[in-house]
Order: sequence, then structure tokens, then C-alpha cells
Amino acid sequence: MAHFRPLFTLNVEHVFFADGRCNNLLFAPTPATQRVLQQYPLLVKTYDTGFSILFDQESLLPFGEDALLRFEAFAQDPYFGFYTAETQGRTPPLYCTTKNITADNTGLVISNEQPAELQNRISTPARVKPGTKTPLLIVDIELNGAEFTAAVQDGVMIERSIRFNTRAIYWKYYFFGELAKLELDIHDLSSQAAVTFYPCDEVVVKNGKAFISQIPIALSNAPKQRFQLKDKNNSGKILIKRLPNAGVNLISKSRDLKGQQILVAEIYVNQ
Repeated sequence: MAHFRPLFTLNVEHVFFADGRCNNLLFAPTPATQRVLQQYPLLVKTYDTGFSILFDQESLLPFGEDALLRFEAFAQDPYFGFYTAETQGRTPPLYCTTKNITADNTGLVISNEQPAELQNRISTPARVKPGTKTPLLIVDIELNGAEFTAAVQDGVMIERSIRFNTRAIYWKYYFFGELAKLELDIHDLSSQAAVTFYPCDEVVVKNGKAFISQIPIALSNAPKQRFQLKDKNNSGKILIKRLPNAGVNLISKSRDLKGQQILVAEIYVNQ
């Protein structure tokens, strides 16, 4: 009777999510990895934030040079590549290996440099079947290292994480209706590092007004910003106690005060 126990667990974290848990990546073993799993034998147990590799402590074979497990991770959220800092300016897939870990020995280092065999595959479109989805990330688990041999002998599971950072983007408010007729001021209620907004000189349809944040703001699925709208010409009267926060579904190009092109998250307020 097989007695499986965990050998390795990978958890994915993302700063974009308020709880830090990233549960919208789907990990799939490659066909070669499926054969390695059967050879040793090993099992894969998936979670919403990652997966575990389990081994049969009664019949595990010594790990040889071919003991490489490769997983491809596919984003289940169409906006994942947009709000993830590590994907900006890079061509997927990203790459991680258990041989390249962070200084505190807890995480895998995200890199844009893949092994030669992966680079050849990615750069040769003819090898990719029509309709094939490109993975966002490839993870190599190299079992033939001393760390995994010790983990089997000592019965101690190896636990690693992959941590993604969130992207920062400028916020752009559009005001219409009666609000657009007033001298508006957006006030940040945060006690530290307050964000200021400047009015845009662009022509806005329907006589509207637009304001852009002077600095980019980190994206989040649950923004904590508390921006208040006031009337400058009426003793700072509060018009809106808390303005709506930006999301990732309304993104466009704009220009800052220097005329440089920037991306902005748009928020529309009509009152």
C-alpha cells in the first residue's frame, strides 16, 4: 500500500490582492514531466494558490539526472499581465527554478532568462500549434539536488513561494455635470505620502474636467486610497466624501505636465 507524503510545495503570492493570495494561475505539468512523475513515482496535488509534489516513501527511486519537473503556469485572469509588475516590458514566459532562490531561502527568483532549450522553443513559432496559449511562467523543480535528497531522508517538506509585485499607474478622474462647473480640488485623506492631482488642460467632452495624479499609484483589487472632492470657491465644501477608486478595466493613454505619454486608469464621475 502506497504511503504518499509531501516533498515540495509551491505557493504563489501577489501584492495586487489584499490578502496576498494569488489564485488565478493554473499550473500544468509538461508531457515530459508526466513521464517523470510516473517513473519515480510522484503525485501532484493542486491548490488554489499553487501545488505540492508527493512521493511514495515505500517505493521512491533515487533521483537521477533526468529528475526534472517542469510546470507551465497559465493566467486565468485576462488582466493579470497588466497589473503584474514583473511582466512589464518582457516577453512571456517568465522563468523560475528551484536552483535560484531568494536570499532568505523562501522564494524562487522570477527571471526573464530561460534555459537554452526553452529559448529555442519560444523563438520558433513553427513549433507552436495554432491556438496554443503561451504560458505566463515556467517553473522547473530540479529533484536531483542535495536539498531534495535530504528532504526525503529527513522527512521535511521543502516549501517555496513565488511573489509577484503590483504595477503602479496614474489615476485620471473625469468630472461631468454640475461638478464640472466648480473649482474642484481632490484631497487625499491619507496621513502619509499624500497624493496630489493636477487639472488637465485637454478638452473634455460635454464640458467636463479631468485631473491626473502627480505620481503613479500601486494597483490593487481592493484600493485603500481615500480621495475626497472639494469646492475651492466655497470654503473647501466637501462635494464627495470619498471618490470611487480606479480599476484595471478602464485604461487609456494620456500625457503628463511635461507632455510625456503615460498610461492612466480612468474614473468617471457624473453629478
